[in-house]
Amino acid sequence: MKIVFFGDSITDSGRNPHDPADLGVGFVKIAAGKLRLLYPDAELELLNRGVGGDRTEQLLARVEKDVVEEHPDVVVLQVGINDVWHRFLNGTVVTPERFEHNYSEIVRRIKETGASVIVMQPFVLRMGDKPRLRPYLDSFNAIIRKIAEREELTVIPVDEIFMGVTQDIEPSQFTLDGVHPTHRGCRYLADLVIKELKKYL
Repeated sequence: MKIVFFGDSITDSGRNPHDPADLGVGFVKIAAGKLRLLYPDAELELLNRGVGGDRTEQLLARVEKDVVEEHPDVVVLQVGINDVWHRFLNGTVVTPERFEHNYSEIVRRIKETGASVIVMQPFVLRMGDKPRLRPYLDSFNAIIRKIAEREELTVIPVDEIFMGVTQDIEPSQFTLDGVHPTHRGCRYLADLVIKELKKYL
């Protein structure tokens, strides 16, 4: 089984872009290690195709090369926070209409390969100035939910889960800056992903 993790810096997590087999040091690598322990006899090929800083626009531009041409069985799609954050970082405004178009097209192109799609919600936690992202992220997550329902996709509600667990635990346990996960955050993400991937193994 070939599983492609397709996303932004949360997926990328320091991978070597010149080494197609490198998984980075984040949730993808942790998930890969655990899956191989859980299913030692399974023929698993896991690919990390995350690129730090990418928005849905960039994923759409590279979906053919990084996903379609790989002929995956399952794709874990994780993108969206930069479509929100970049309006504050560099003034790049992504409208809800553009976000919905980009996300829908990414999903369409992946589904045309016959692959199953697991969607990870983008998330933000209350650290520093990150609460200002919340209204925009809520809007985009609602769009993702709508697309997922229409296309019958599995959604991992990362944002909702993290908001829940950080009611009693400091957000800094799970994220460095409200956006990028700590090692504990990566382990948490890996477990959430494994729970869904088990359904295909």
